[in-house]
Amino acid sequence: MNNRQDQEKQAIIAITNVRTLSTKIVERYCRIYDKNLRCFRRKTQSYHPYVHVLFSSMISATNFLNTRPHFIENCRINASLLNDTRDGPNFVFVQIGQFTSITEDDLYEYTSKHFGLILNCILYRSRGYAFVEFAQLNDANRAIRSSNHQINGYPIEYYPRNHSRKILPALSLDRLVHIGNYHQQDQDKLSTYFPTLQTFTIHQNCYGQMYILGVFDINDSIKLLLKRAFCLNGRVLNIFIESDDHFNECDNYLLVRNVASRLTDYNLLEYFSQFGQILNCYRYGQTNAYRIQYRDRQSLKQVLQSNRIHVIKSVQIQIERE
Repeated sequence: MNNRQDQEKQAIIAITNVRTLSTKIVERYCRIYDKNLRCFRRKTQSYHPYVHVLFSSMISATNFLNTRPHFIENCRINASLLNDTRDGPNFVFVQIGQFTSITEDDLYEYTSKHFGLILNCILYRSRGYAFVEFAQLNDANRAIRSSNHQINGYPIEYYPRNHSRKILPALSLDRLVHIGNYHQQDQDKLSTYFPTLQTFTIHQNCYGQMYILGVFDINDSIKLLLKRAFCLNGRVLNIFIESDDHFNECDNYLLVRNVASRLTDYNLLEYFSQFGQILNCYRYGQTNAYRIQYRDRQSLKQVLQSNRIHVIKSVQIQIERE
């Protein structure tokens, strides 16, 4: 009995980079490899989402790992066995510098093109480094021996995994702030709307949705968070500190389902603000669901106790706690 339980524990795979993917979408994809698996959505202490996939056998879990990298709805995911320490010889430490425009996909595409097949590519943007897991040890060694690399005009360096502690960057007094639901026509108003914004870069997620990463002084970034929610040109700008754990604040999220296309994020903000102060409101990937983040747990509790079905502009929507 104990042996069987140990095998089941070993057959758990942790999947990250699932911010825009629902648990059902991840589960449907993984069932290609094992029809009897189960998926559980989790969050780190800093509320970074990930999915645990419990495979029915170690054989199917190994088959899933052996076919990496995986792409779900055009989004690349990172997958590894639970409690993988990421310190094997196939792991490479990559120093990219803070506040660059290099994305995880940029690093993945560049490294795989120049050195070979990559299984995982995990970027810690605010700290200025990443970990890359190669399929072949020779490819990892070639990357480490190489030099003079640039992505988007920014230099990067590959180092052995065990050298990472010697060269990790010191904590900066600046903070990288994610401003989502951004449109190109907003650029002329950014300096007026965010006068303390030092520099910024424009990015696009796998669904084509634009956002910017802006550098603020640490004190200015705190003031910015306290002033939420922000509305610009009739849209809600979703603002949070960009870190390796993505969300590092309260977990008071409301999931709103069946949102018709004629309803905007501003309509939802206006309606659900009657229950308390809202920090962020944004669409869940390309689904008809929205995530609403309240400042305090009492506001979330109040809206959940009021009714699970609400009507906005004659549109019936459903709510639940995420």
